Amino acid sequence: RLSSSHGQNPRSLSQDLSLSGTCHRLTLASPRPAVPLNGVRSMLRFALPHVVAGFLLLLSSASAASGHGQNLLSWNSRKGVELVASSSSALSGRVPLSWKGGLRRGESAPLRLRGGGAGANAPKYPSNTALHSDEYHVPFGTILRSKSGINFAPTPTPKWFEDSIIYQIYPLGTPGRVGVEEGGGFFGEVPSTNDLTSEPQQRLQELEKFYDHLDSLGVTAIYFSPLFESETHGYDTVDYFKIDRRIGDNESFKIMLDELHKRGIRVILDGVFNHTGRKFHAFQELVDLGEKWETSQYKDWYFLTEGESSFGDKFAYRSWEGHEELPELNVENKDVREYLFSVGKFWLEMGVDGWRLDVAHELPPAFWRDFRTACSEANPEHVLLGEVIHGDYNTWVGPSKGLLHSGTNYQLSKAIWSSLRDKNFWELNTSLQRDLTLYRDMCLVNFLSNHDVARVATTLEQEPRMVFLAHFMLLTLRGVPCVYYGDEAAVRGRKEDGDASLRNKMFDIDGVWPAGGSDLYIYLKKLIALRAESPPLVCGSQTTLYFSNTEFIFMRQTDRGDTVVVAVNCDKEHAQIEVEMGVLNRPPGTRLVPIWGDGADCGSINKEYTIRIHIPPHTGRIFKVVNEEDMAKEATPAAVLLAKGGEEGVPAAAAAGEAGGAAKAAKEPVMMAI
Repeated sequence: RLSSSHGQNPRSLSQDLSLSGTCHRLTLASPRPAVPLNGVRSMLRFALPHVVAGFLLLLSSASAASGHGQNLLSWNSRKGVELVASSSSALSGRVPLSWKGGLRRGESAPLRLRGGGAGANAPKYPSNTALHSDEYHVPFGTILRSKSGINFAPTPTPKWFEDSIIYQIYPLGTPGRVGVEEGGGFFGEVPSTNDLTSEPQQRLQELEKFYDHLDSLGVTAIYFSPLFESETHGYDTVDYFKIDRRIGDNESFKIMLDELHKRGIRVILDGVFNHTGRKFHAFQELVDLGEKWETSQYKDWYFLTEGESSFGDKFAYRSWEGHEELPELNVENKDVREYLFSVGKFWLEMGVDGWRLDVAHELPPAFWRDFRTACSEANPEHVLLGEVIHGDYNTWVGPSKGLLHSGTNYQLSKAIWSSLRDKNFWELNTSLQRDLTLYRDMCLVNFLSNHDVARVATTLEQEPRMVFLAHFMLLTLRGVPCVYYGDEAAVRGRKEDGDASLRNKMFDIDGVWPAGGSDLYIYLKKLIALRAESPPLVCGSQTTLYFSNTEFIFMRQTDRGDTVVVAVNCDKEHAQIEVEMGVLNRPPGTRLVPIWGDGADCGSINKEYTIRIHIPPHTGRIFKVVNEEDMAKEATPAAVLLAKGGEEGVPAAAAAGEAGGAAKAAKEPVMMAI
């Protein structure tokens, strides 16, 4: 998939291009402004698309006249320009292009099926567009009564989620490519296929030996990739109410769930509700009926038409991305909705804390609104985290609108490692500004690796020190950090080797660690501890103060005014940066007290409201902003947040006790360096 998104403000329509190897249609939607612009801007805004369209038509005519094939472009006053490749054209085999205009501000073009199956050229869900304001959930504080008589009120994103450090675990086996070892999942040697008859293997119990490892790291929530009964990798679900027999059963899962809760660790499950496996009971009945499939009570659970599938079924059907082992559910069918709502409630009532929702951007926002309502009956403090990749996240994510609480921040994930690898913080700044413009009110989940993309230690393997900086930025930028299992110890994995290479056995924490893994783990452990004690790093706003190709400086600030300044240098040379600090709205004499990272003391803000910050090579630094008159107060054991001696990230109170006093610890801090 190739995706490019752009938006001007949170209410505008983003332009979205989505392309895959089996794509049948490529749509570029260009919004018109709600209020006409004046003068030349207005003329250009409205005329430019038509000028481009005319130019393309001329090229098409010239192509046809020169004998290269039929006209590839056609004009429709309602649809605009449509490019359709014919068998005789030079573009045969490429995707068609249509330019559609006239959408209202705030709307987005409907997502189209990527891949084969029934009705591939028709919109999957015409309703998969932004809801109108009167379609959102009731306001917060409104007391609702469920069918079971429970009173509840829609809640904002739970604080436990906004404050969390998430750890992702992929539990199941994954088939490998030819010549590539199968991915045995976190537990290792989990079969890549499920015979659906064997006795449950109690692999979930093996997580117990990692509890201390996770506790020490600072993990507060675990997100499990699919662990329901499935045919192979977990995304081809067979039974949503059972744990996959290859790793355990419902009873062993409940034991593990209770143990994690006792340690203060929340649990989020992966809900794959867009599609099922072929052996899911509803689809299996359709297959078994053969030519009489139309008599099944489940015929409207999927998108079926007359025809034949590659499996020899007596009907054709929509499948996710053209993978016919993943038939797509019709979530606008009443029975499907009620079934999926019951799944969501079942696991929340067991004690699960939330859902990560697979390909959430491919399902209508009205479905997620109603799914959240159902989940609130079971657990008002639940969280819904949507996998959103394409389009405007505001369509599906909106805690205050009764939609999903959060989403996966793919656009920022790429910008973090790419800006470090290419020495280009301009890319990071652009991504952050887009994030602040479109999603200021959201608390999105940031990550460096996951089960679908290359591991960050491999992506940045040419400069291993960049792996430390990537995690430094993951833990200091706004959003909820998510660490993929093994990344805390620099585990490698290449996407080119297939998904199986990204889902291998967890390293032996009592044995030999990956190269550089021990140092990275200690670094992350201390940084996560510091983050937990610094409210601005957890929930503060974010403002860029300075950036160049290799240096990036920003501040985080809470509503109460608590402020930290974060500085990063990815270059091999020392950096001395003169930074304008007027945006802090603090008087001259305000000090920046270092609480993380080596480097020279930068002193106080001068009368010109600037300050010089020293950043050593390949280093991240954090400073706490302290007024001069508050320095005495900041030097007390209860207030100072300094790391101790480069060995353990602890509150300065503890450091000061061993160093002979809190004042001395504040005056002569020894920082952790990369």
